Amino acid sequence: MDKKPPHQAPIIVGVSGGADSLCLLGTLYEQGYSLIVAHFDHQLRHESVEDVKFVESIAAHYKLPFVSESDDVTAYAKSQKQTIEEAARNLRYRFLFSQARKYKAQSVAVGHTADDQVETVLMHFLRGAGLSGLKGIQPQTILPAFDPQIPLVRPILNLWRADTVAYCAAHDLVPHEDPSNASDDFFRNRLRHHLIPELEKYNPRFRESLQRTSHTLSGDHALLAELIDRTWQEIVIAETENHTSFHLSSFAKLSPALMRNLIKYAVEKLRPGQMDISFSTLERATQFISSPDSAQRIDLASGLVLFKEEDVLYLTDSPSTLPLDSFPQMGVDIQPFSLPCEIDLGAGWALKGKMLKTAPMLENDDPFQVTLDADTLSEELTLRSRRAGDKFQPLGMEGRSMKVKDFFINVKLLRRARDRYPLLCVDDEIVWIPGYRPAQRVRVTDSTQRVASFWLTKS
Repeated sequence: MDKKPPHQAPIIVGVSGGADSLCLLGTLYEQGYSLIVAHFDHQLRHESVEDVKFVESIAAHYKLPFVSESDDVTAYAKSQKQTIEEAARNLRYRFLFSQARKYKAQSVAVGHTADDQVETVLMHFLRGAGLSGLKGIQPQTILPAFDPQIPLVRPILNLWRADTVAYCAAHDLVPHEDPSNASDDFFRNRLRHHLIPELEKYNPRFRESLQRTSHTLSGDHALLAELIDRTWQEIVIAETENHTSFHLSSFAKLSPALMRNLIKYAVEKLRPGQMDISFSTLERATQFISSPDSAQRIDLASGLVLFKEEDVLYLTDSPSTLPLDSFPQMGVDIQPFSLPCEIDLGAGWALKGKMLKTAPMLENDDPFQVTLDADTLSEELTLRSRRAGDKFQPLGMEGRSMKVKDFFINVKLLRRARDRYPLLCVDDEIVWIPGYRPAQRVRVTDSTQRVASFWLTKS
């Protein structure tokens, strides 16, 4: 094959030493690409250091640059609570993409074959994956967990493992096969060694059939992805590193199938590289979203929680990390002040107050503005958060008191907004709960001579 002019940016080629990766390297070399050979030692075998030397010799054979790295996959898997397979993949890709950034590579190439595709699709099917899992692995993809721009490419995805073995034989390459590929300790190996041969007894061309199915489903998935993206834009309120929020009522009106796919998409955005989520987990999520009588929260997957709050649905690490910008919150336990005042509470919230001779703002629909009888107030006021046992005499209850805890429940103030919610006090008496009601004792009456007005505003 005649060589093409080399491409300007190199390709990082992941080479393990097996037939697949050697075929990948040789094929790309013949096509004239600028290549950097990369090998990751998982330290899973004592003789793995020999694989490093072997791949380095292969790079020297092609007169190509060689980079390598090693890490204790077993220790990493234990610390991250991952399977050995997940840990190996994550550490390997982390290394490959770090080299891609270092050398300004156009892509990272790996030697996945049609056999890998069949095993992946079958593995996803057995785990109950949806369309995104059954479409299998793609010839080119972006893995945001490792790099948001550099693609992972699989140039020999349409070749079978037998083809790569034949390529090596034809080019006098003697692969170093990993002995763990023969072990039935790994789920993928059990499929390869036992289940697929058994299925081929029913259909001798089972692998080819499953490969065609994955190609078909890949096209269907692309169509679904367009719908998911369009719907996502309509129902998402905000996205951060720790949470995604949605319009709950809009989400609940969607079809269960679309809801499942949106939740899966949301999990993947917050947990890039997450293994496929089971159908049962997604079904549990759709029931939670669509049922108005369901609990306030459920644990979903990978440490993520689905959390309902009024007409907002959150997918988050923890409800405690969710923003409270739409609710005033005390930054300190207590803040004494006198009138006039302007107190910065943080997050754009500020309390302003002043004395007036008349009550021009008495008739006001703004729950964050109040006018009180100034002569019922002391010169020194206090803004503080609630305390255990706090009581309040709301306007309209004719002097009867109730626990602040019960008042917050009655007005449906968000549970997580209650502990730091600001209360206007005279000494220890609560005279105004901003956004809700003043106390009965400090109301403006016909005998009121002076008034004090307070505004809680958000910039």
